[in-house]
Amino acid sequence: MLACLGPWLALGPYNGGAAWLYVTGEATIEKDMGMVIFGALINGLEAFVGGILGLVFRRWVSDDLGDFLLKGQGLCVILVAVQGMAGEGNISVVTLAVAIGAALGYALDLDRAIRRLGDWVQSRLDALLAGSERFGSFSEGFVTSTLFTCTGAMAIVGSLESGLSLDHSTLIAKGVIDLVVCIPMAATMGIGVPFCGVSLLVYESVLSLAASALGPLLTDMVIAQMSVTGSMLLFAVGTNLLGVTDIKVANLLPAAFMPIVLVPIMQLVVGI
Repeated sequence: MLACLGPWLALGPYNGGAAWLYVTGEATIEKDMGMVIFGALINGLEAFVGGILGLVFRRWVSDDLGDFLLKGQGLCVILVAVQGMAGEGNISVVTLAVAIGAALGYALDLDRAIRRLGDWVQSRLDALLAGSERFGSFSEGFVTSTLFTCTGAMAIVGSLESGLSLDHSTLIAKGVIDLVVCIPMAATMGIGVPFCGVSLLVYESVLSLAASALGPLLTDMVIAQMSVTGSMLLFAVGTNLLGVTDIKVANLLPAAFMPIVLVPIMQLVVGI
């Protein structure tokens, strides 16, 4: 017996596992949950592999070379962000999203929470490795690489595509970029970088499953505003890597999801 979640969705057994049933007036599309998160799984694996490769080459990367490589990757991150911001963003929606999302993120202090998680893992590694500094600071690498891989248009849009249509091409292509960028990051920042693959898997899986469940609410307008707002956060990650700014980007993460609420309201009030 299927447990109905509303006029659009139901959750029930499918080949021994769970599946989403997306119901419209014309057709019913059955989605295995494993397939919904397949793109997130591949993307997380690619980021993890890039981090491991960076650790392998860490011994040959001097501090000066590592800093130089990281700034080069900062420029690449900004390029990806600018391409994402070139979409059809509505200034009013994006501005409100950043204002409300920043206030919420600041109140929750997400940056501190993520860093505390990194510091906790670091303390366990220090005990395991007898205080060895060979692999660098876990917290620094984990936070920076997690913010890079989880923010931006490709992470958001790719996850939504996986959930809505089981199209994983964007996340897999994003994974190639993550793999390349995580190599110099891990070579410079250490052992925390590969573990961004875990946070990336969780983040994109949640987005994909949410998109599968809330498909009718995620209109093209909502997705466009989420993409542009997320790309702005990615731009901040890039300027942080260049040393130009020191923005707590994690505290801005809620802004990327504010368009889900703001777009319908703005459409009713001002007809955007």
